[in-house]
Amino acid sequence: MSDPFLVIARIEVRPEAWEPFVAAAGHCIEATRRETGCLAYEIHESLTQPCRFVSYESWETRADIDRHMRSSHMLAFLETVRACVTTPAVIEVVEPRSIDRL
Repeated sequence: MSDPFLVIARIEVRPEAWEPFVAAAGHCIEATRRETGCLAYEIHESLTQPCRFVSYESWETRADIDRHMRSSHMLAFLETVRACVTTPAVIEVVEPRSIDRL
């Protein structure tokens, strides 16, 4: 197996939107982990800065990421995210060929 593709997202949620965001994230996590090519999918809230979340995803291929971004559960989650955030989410894809190894 080749090196995985990683997706890292940073999300700042309004305090009053915390509950709907967490509920939507739980549904998205459950559905995403069943997708073909998904190696890991986690969303964590900062212990020191409430309402600041980071998601970490690991995928077998870039095509798997692209398919995931078009899935019905991801589109629904992104709609909820847009309604809950203080600023637009920052989503970055790390491709294997651009990672330096130590």
